[in-house]
Amino acid sequence: MKMLFPNKKVNFNYFVEDKYECGIELKGTEVKSLMKANANIDEAFVIIRNNEAFVINMYIAQFKEGNINNVDSNRNRKLLLHKNEILKIDYTIKKQKLTIIPTKVYLQNGKIKMEIAICKSKKAPDKRNDIKKRDADRESRKY
Repeated sequence: MKMLFPNKKVNFNYFVEDKYECGIELKGTEVKSLMKANANIDEAFVIIRNNEAFVINMYIAQFKEGNINNVDSNRNRKLLLHKNEILKIDYTIKKQKLTIIPTKVYLQNGKIKMEIAICKSKKAPDKRNDIKKRDADRESRKY
C-alpha cells in the first residue's frame, strides 16, 4: 500500500467511529495527477444520494501534460461501495446525525482507493483537551 495523501485534520476535528475502504470513479488524466499527489481532501466530505455515495470538495489538480480530456478539478466523484455498505452507512449517519469524511487516498495493487470514516464532530473544549494532551506528551518526551 502506497500512501498518496492523507487528511491530516481528521483526528483533530472529529471522533472517528468506523472506517470503510472504497474505490473512486476517476476520469481522464485524474489518475496521473493523483499519482503525482496533486490533490487535497482536507475540506472534502461524503454524501449519499439515491443509494450512491459521492465525495464532494475533493480537489484534484489538472494534469499539466494533459490535453482537452482534463476535467473539472472540483467535480463530484462517485465512490465505489457495495450496496449493503451504502445502506448501512446511510442508516447509521441518519440515526446518530454523524458525518462521513475521507481520511486517506492510497494505491493498493495498482488501484486507487479511498478510506472513508464515519465521524462525530468535536466541540471546542474537546479540541482544547487534545492540544493540552499533545503539549504534555511533548514536554514529557523532552526530559
